[in-house]
Amino acid sequence: MRWEDKSVALTAEGRALTEANGVLQLQLAAQAAAVSLNLWDQLQQAHLDASSIDWLAMNTALASKFYDQSVATTSAYISAYRTAEIGTDASPIVTPAFDSALTAQILLVAGPIRVKNLVASGMSGSAALAAARNGFAGMMRRQVLMGGRETIDLTTSHDQQAIGWRRVSDGNPCAFCAMLCSRGPVYRSRASAGDDPVAGDGMHFHSHCGCHAEIVYGEWIPTKQEQGFIDTYNQAARQANAAGFARTQESVLPRMRANGDFRDSPSVRNTRTTQSGQDG
Repeated sequence: MRWEDKSVALTAEGRALTEANGVLQLQLAAQAAAVSLNLWDQLQQAHLDASSIDWLAMNTALASKFYDQSVATTSAYISAYRTAEIGTDASPIVTPAFDSALTAQILLVAGPIRVKNLVASGMSGSAALAAARNGFAGMMRRQVLMGGRETIDLTTSHDQQAIGWRRVSDGNPCAFCAMLCSRGPVYRSRASAGDDPVAGDGMHFHSHCGCHAEIVYGEWIPTKQEQGFIDTYNQAARQANAAGFARTQESVLPRMRANGDFRDSPSVRNTRTTQSGQDG
């Protein structure tokens, strides 16, 4: 996954720091996912429950190790970024605690329980293991990246000079991620968002999402790509209204996918299918 979007920080140094941290976070997530794929082979379909015990313990420890690295590197980034942007790093950096019980449950559902559900649907054991493998690696990536994401979310809520944090695309978003990126720096900690569903939903990251986050201190000026997200959203919202629907995710997102060139747009999926057929 490559980083293509550009930060809109106030300073050139701030922009460079955000981009560098985005790349570093994806590298950490990729390393964790690679190890988790090696551990996947320890699951035995014929003895799934028994083989899952040690497997789950190792993967939870793996997630914890890389989650902590994500927190540490993001904390260092925030310190340097704030100094570059506003000339001081006086506000506290608030870091989250790794929730081992919750992570273990998430990994269990994405791994062995997913395999069991696929077998129950009619798949063979070997086919179910193969089908669940990639999805599990994506979930490991997500759990690692949440360390840095939660650090920015919590820190922003304690920073009196920040107007919020914004979601930064990895350059190849799905329509859902593009919609959240288009909103700019409206996000803040769930605890401080109160009843504002928009401010609080920035922490919705799916398993293979490569989005990062950036604290914003001044006026948000969308990048060229982000302006494209905004335009596509507005077009889809107008179409939904014209069809008699309110502006909701259910009415807008399908139209964004249809109108845009997002990772989950039919135009992109069809191109990939055609290229795969030609390569084969």
